[in-house]
Amino acid sequence: MNAHRLECLRCGKLWTVAQGAGRGVHDSECPRCGYVGWAETAELTETTRRLLRDRPPELRSHRYAA
Repeated sequence: MNAHRLECLRCGKLWTVAQGAGRGVHDSECPRCGYVGWAETAELTETTRRLLRDRPPELRSHRYAA
């Protein structure tokens, strides 16, 4: 089973989701704040994190971070 290390785009909480554990990775919500906006930790840079967290939650998306 593959595991994905995720990071919440609202609060920054890190957690691991096991693929095939009954829920898809795409259905995961943050265990701390409940936000459903995340990215795999390895894909984020400090600059991207800062840009995403400075945006209002409704505008947060990995595609806007460029």
